Amino acid sequence: MKHLLIFLISICSGVLLAQERPNNGVPVSKPAYYLLTNAEIIVSPTNIISKGSILIKDNKIVSVGTKIKNTDGAVEIDCEGKCIVPAFIELNAEIGFPESKGSAPVANRPQKLDSKEPNYYWNDAIHPEFNASSIYSPNSESNKKLVEMGFGYALTHKKDGIVRGTGALIALASSPEVNPFILLNPTAHLSFRKGSSQQSYPSAQMGSIALLRQALYDFKWYNSQNEASPNISLEAFKTQLKNPLFFETSTVEELFRAQKIANEFNLLFHYVGSGDEYKQLESLKNIKGSIVLPIAFPAAFDVKNPYVNKEIPLSQLKKWELAPSNPYMLVSNGNTICISTQGCKNTKEFWANLKKSMSRGLSMEQAIAALTTNPAAAANASDKIGTLESGKFASFNIYSENPFTSDATLFESWILGEQTIFSYPPTEDVEGNYSLIIDGVSKTLELTKNGNGYKAKYPKSSTKVDKEVSMEISGNDVTIQFNDSVAGIVGSVNLQGKVNTKLGVMEGDGTLPNGKWIKWSAIKLSKAKKEEKKVVKQAVDTNYVSKIWYPNMAYGCTSAPKQETFVIKNVTVWTNEADGVIKGATVIIKNGKIDFVGTGGFSTPSGAIEIDGTGMHLTPGIIDEHSHIAISKGVNEGSQAVVAEVSIQDVVTNFDIDIYRQLAGGVTTSQLLHGSANPIGGQSAIIKLKWGMTAEQMLFPSAPKFIKFALGENVKQSNWGENSAYRFPQTRMGVEQVYVDAFNRARAYEAQKKASLNGDNKTLAPRVDLELEALLEILNGERNITCHSYVQSEINMLMKVAESFGFEINTFTHILEGYKLADKMAEHGAGGSTFADWWAYKYEVNDAIPHNAKMMMDQGVVVAINSDDAEMGRRLNQEAAKSVKYGGMSEEDALKLVTLNPAKLLHIDDKVGSVKIGKDADIVLWSDNPLSMNAIPLYVFIDGIKFFSREEDTALQARNQAEKARIISKMLEAEKSGEETQTFNNEAPKHFHCNTIGEEGSCETNTH
Repeated sequence: MKHLLIFLISICSGVLLAQERPNNGVPVSKPAYYLLTNAEIIVSPTNIISKGSILIKDNKIVSVGTKIKNTDGAVEIDCEGKCIVPAFIELNAEIGFPESKGSAPVANRPQKLDSKEPNYYWNDAIHPEFNASSIYSPNSESNKKLVEMGFGYALTHKKDGIVRGTGALIALASSPEVNPFILLNPTAHLSFRKGSSQQSYPSAQMGSIALLRQALYDFKWYNSQNEASPNISLEAFKTQLKNPLFFETSTVEELFRAQKIANEFNLLFHYVGSGDEYKQLESLKNIKGSIVLPIAFPAAFDVKNPYVNKEIPLSQLKKWELAPSNPYMLVSNGNTICISTQGCKNTKEFWANLKKSMSRGLSMEQAIAALTTNPAAAANASDKIGTLESGKFASFNIYSENPFTSDATLFESWILGEQTIFSYPPTEDVEGNYSLIIDGVSKTLELTKNGNGYKAKYPKSSTKVDKEVSMEISGNDVTIQFNDSVAGIVGSVNLQGKVNTKLGVMEGDGTLPNGKWIKWSAIKLSKAKKEEKKVVKQAVDTNYVSKIWYPNMAYGCTSAPKQETFVIKNVTVWTNEADGVIKGATVIIKNGKIDFVGTGGFSTPSGAIEIDGTGMHLTPGIIDEHSHIAISKGVNEGSQAVVAEVSIQDVVTNFDIDIYRQLAGGVTTSQLLHGSANPIGGQSAIIKLKWGMTAEQMLFPSAPKFIKFALGENVKQSNWGENSAYRFPQTRMGVEQVYVDAFNRARAYEAQKKASLNGDNKTLAPRVDLELEALLEILNGERNITCHSYVQSEINMLMKVAESFGFEINTFTHILEGYKLADKMAEHGAGGSTFADWWAYKYEVNDAIPHNAKMMMDQGVVVAINSDDAEMGRRLNQEAAKSVKYGGMSEEDALKLVTLNPAKLLHIDDKVGSVKIGKDADIVLWSDNPLSMNAIPLYVFIDGIKFFSREEDTALQARNQAEKARIISKMLEAEKSGEETQTFNNEAPKHFHCNTIGEEGSCETNTH
């Protein structure tokens, strides 16, 4: 009943708020009209009137111009010398709501499904029914903070959840008589953060993405069905998807992830940005919505200690330098930006940061637009706010001068025609030089203007040093205080009195440092010399765009790598084909492909780069079948037993230094796998390690589909502690039942889909179920399984389950007991991806032996060696060599363990895995036999692009050091000039592993 009441209130709120309040007593008497004259008026970003007037009636602007006559008896206010600026619009506010209570649970606790009533969406992170205007209550402190920065409006919403409900566009008026709502439900808000939901799902960002996609599919289905049961959440969603949609992001990568969802469902998002959008400008050119940018920038680090400086990642240094250029770079990139105060502590910081961005190229016109017209358009409120044009709300600020070009003082704020005075200069001018007589002793007092007040000083004759004086004038009252020596006593002289500006006289009483009461007076001798104010044009530096690296961190590229033609001569080639190892061969790379392999009968292409491979070895690029690098915001969606709907492909990052490190170890392709917390985990991503390119560009083109299954201790979680003692399954036999149940549900789902397609009117078309869609792909042979496995009995069990449903297990990974049932694996058609010599790190692997790979291969199993570890991924060639030592495997077969065999397991051996004409030019040039401890990758090519060379790596190390020193020097100068600094807190780089739970370990922390 409570939920229903809130829902009804939200529907009716527009009507209720439109009603007039009953009057208690005599209404406040206010003029019908105000006329503000003689001001510089910023009407809009492109229209500034140098000496104009504004006529307002009630809360609206009647007219704006240079020749407006006072014909309606308006109260006239002379704004000579002042500047009137449209009220700014904040699009990323969370004000006027009670604080959220509760925190997210441990990620691997069982999923609660009963926290909501059936007529609401099943997951607490999806609550579009939330209505901001129904519970908004003005917060005078929050409102005042924004008003002092120049804002008159705020789009406020509750920053809680993935689908957050509506926002409310409010005016920041202080008077209780003013209705604050400009628009009641103008916008809807989304994010990838589940917020205060106590349900365990989602626990990783890929789960949030899957949940949002599922909710959108559910809405589409609900909207198309007449027989569906009423659902308050989906009904609310129906209305909101027609409104402007704002999507909050914490990194530029999240922005692209949100954009993919917008494209999938034909939606237009405006993005609440993170401030690091400059890192991927080229990709942002396709963004259609506005980007709301924070104007809070990172403080410089305290870099006086060289030992601390050594630990500061270059990525963080570059972020400090480049963040203020973000607004200009985006505008120059063709993006529409809005500026937010998010993260700014006070007015001083807001204006200082805004002007810092203007010094980096953002023009005054662009800055004004980002604060007024752009946010008004994004909120679909341009007809009401954003400019000072006739018919729009009378909301503006009066400054002492143009705040975009000078250090102006805010005198007044007008919001919906309501005037609030913050400060004003004295009406009478008391500037000048005075003869100050204190207890019969004459001194010279000099008064000059200081902002809204005055500053004073008098010369001390004995030292010829000016003494600063504290002075306050309020109306005709004046207070003066300074320290001096009187009769040998040093202390405070305190004077209180009156000022007569017409006569130029001040007089009153006071006390000397010895406590003696005295009379004092001051007579103006001359007026202060008025210096003409010089307008200093701010220096603008737009060259910061050239300082961006791709990715913007150590070893980043200054430009995108390009395909070239290479001829590598006199090299020993490990082909992995029938030709075996060819000595003294030539390999030609052209148009991204291997164009020639052999010892003669070729011609050198025009413009080719020649490399003398004498003494070197050339191999296919190493392929890692099981990796967890280049993943952000969680490797496990560990909340539910079956999470087939989530995908690592949604959270691939190109900002992980391990991409470069493994590239330097000869790795060219990796399968990024979901963790092992679930019997049925998430979908994988196969990438090429294209350092310097975007996450989307790294995805292996047209790669086969894979999904992660898991067996063993991680899945049943019975030994994961008290928090995990509830989730099914808790035993190995329960794991089997999860598989059987999941595929039975998928079959039933398939039957319902077919029945509805065949025109069976009795069968309601099912909603798109992303989990069951992925399981159907497995049943129909469209998605392959890589299964985390250890114990022989479980491996046998899963093969039997698969055979009972008519599909095969593609790969058993880890498979350290594979030697016990290799014959059964070969008969089933399963491959094995194992470790060379890992054992005894947990009970399940007590029977592991280093001969495992060779023994499985001898039974006809396709075997690979994988890393499952960011560090091991850099030396997979050495891991492969261990099978030569332990199993007596041939060197060529050992190399295939990390090249051709994983390519076969991933079904990409038609493109990579061997050196063959027509295949992708993913090759490595080694200094020695690739299985040798002495072998070092000298060149690494992917698709014919040189992504790594040892020579360039040496140069990059020197460049990194020089860049770091340059920025640290700038930070020292910034600190000397008074900029705020922060202490660097060193966090050890984190890596994901199979059992990592939650979003911790995110690669964003590992950017050196």
